Amino acid sequence: MLDFFIILLAFIITAPILITILTYYSLKFMYQNPHKAFLMAINWTTIIYIIAVNTLLTYLFEGAFIGYIIVFLLCMLTIIIVLQWKNNTEINYQKALKLLWRLSFLSFFVLYISLVLYGILRGVLV
Repeated sequence: MLDFFIILLAFIITAPILITILTYYSLKFMYQNPHKAFLMAINWTTIIYIIAVNTLLTYLFEGAFIGYIIVFLLCMLTIIIVLQWKNNTEINYQKALKLLWRLSFLSFFVLYISLVLYGILRGVLV
């Protein structure tokens, strides 16, 4: 039984794009609203992309990168809060965290694609 969960976790980490697509279509079927399904799929799979990028970085560059990822997320949150303060002079933390989460999805999605392509090219050329 433990082996099944390990295999399932490994699949989720190595195929986050497929998980995002499956989540999107499941939510689209449930809610009948493609926009809401897309946003919810993004929210639910962001953590998978963060874990997948950390795993790829560890595999490709043989180091610990979770600290850098946390610092990156905190820097993004700081920039969002400062920009919100400059524009509105009032900080809405809920909006800031929601924007951080969606920007994290975008950033880590791009990083995931880049690292997969880098890993493939490195494997082919070496």
